[in-house]
Amino acid sequence: MTNEYGKSATRYVYMEVGHAAQNICLQAVALDLATVVVGALDEPRVRKTLVLAADEIPQVLMPVGHPKRKPRRS
Repeated sequence: MTNEYGKSATRYVYMEVGHAAQNICLQAVALDLATVVVGALDEPRVRKTLVLAADEIPQVLMPVGHPKRKPRRS
């Protein structure tokens, strides 16, 4: 990105992260699942768990699963 866009690359990467997160949220709803965007993450732990390369930087985590159902009233 920096080769192509120079100093603007960082802004564009953050925009793309937002677009990708929004698409994951929309797909989760379409599949009757739930998700949340988590930005406060333990970066060293995430890097180790996901075995990321030195130049890969985690931006957000998005756990996806079945939403908690409220009990029905009788």
